[in-house]
Amino acid sequence: MGKRICLSGWAKCLIVLMPGWLFLTGCSEALSVSATPVKGVDRIEQQEQSLDVYCSSGICSFGLESNQKVTLSVNMFYGTEQPFTKIEGVSVTGESGGTLKMVGRHQFTLEIAPQNIPVSVQVVDYYR
Repeated sequence: MGKRICLSGWAKCLIVLMPGWLFLTGCSEALSVSATPVKGVDRIEQQEQSLDVYCSSGICSFGLESNQKVTLSVNMFYGTEQPFTKIEGVSVTGESGGTLKMVGRHQFTLEIAPQNIPVSVQVVDYYR
């Protein structure tokens, strides 16, 4: 197991101003996304709502958790600035609550929602 990486954002609040009154309503906690290497992951770098996953063997798996519904952009690399040649398959296990879309030869988006058990993602490169 590797180390867990977390992404945090600003809390979302609705402020209502009325003469002489200030109401703070609809506050939610800040976005928090965790990515945990499981197998074959050299490292994961997180920025905003995107992940760069480095997997030198071309086959890896990692876990994802979020406290809010979010769509993540995932970029797969063998090494520094060497993207996967072509993703053969992405397997998602768990209640992701959303959709997976292939965006390019080494990139996909995945919608995840809060749940008790992390979503497990396995990615395989065609030319591994």
